[in-house]
Amino acid sequence: MSKKRGILLSFEGIEGTGKSTQTRRLCKYLKDKGISYTLLREPGSSVIGEQIRDILLFSKGKLSYFAETLLFIVARDQLRRQKIETALEKKDVVILDRYADATIAYQGYGSGVDINLINDLNNRAMGDAIADVTILFDVDPPIGLVRSGRNDRFEKRKMDFHERVRRGYLKIAKANPKRIKIINASEDVASIQDKVREIFLSVFKPRKVRQH
Repeated sequence: MSKKRGILLSFEGIEGTGKSTQTRRLCKYLKDKGISYTLLREPGSSVIGEQIRDILLFSKGKLSYFAETLLFIVARDQLRRQKIETALEKKDVVILDRYADATIAYQGYGSGVDINLINDLNNRAMGDAIADVTILFDVDPPIGLVRSGRNDRFEKRKMDFHERVRRGYLKIAKANPKRIKIINASEDVASIQDKVREIFLSVFKPRKVRQH
């Protein structure tokens, strides 16, 4: 991958943090400013990735935590090779709804899979497509789960699982303060979006953006 590439921005957080809402708002902002972007989700946004997404979120069969981890890694590798690298070469802003940190938080801290192993697998799956900045939307799990509706396999897990995931995310953020920026997802939607844009503009330097 060329050294001169687009910006890779990942959104992270437990269920019910409003990631999807903030993603849509940021995409509208970029479109209004004439900034080329590519929106992707994990797992998903590739044929194989979407099939894996259905298995991970809605399968009735029981998956081991290690099997879950491997499926996320497979989906990530496919997405990077088929979509992320191409978009970055075009110098697009690539927005990812979840990325490598999610596997560390959910399967590592949440489910007990060896974090060193996950880090190694993540590095292989991501290659050079590492997030330039990650926005972590943080909220108390009871609040987030009420918002989310608890519809998929992960949302239906016990509260202590979601508490571990949240603590995991905060540990990851503490270890990577330059890359990961935390936003309180309990604030109002407009205020959160203002902070999202501020973070985005702090790393978007190739072109000037018209201000409001």
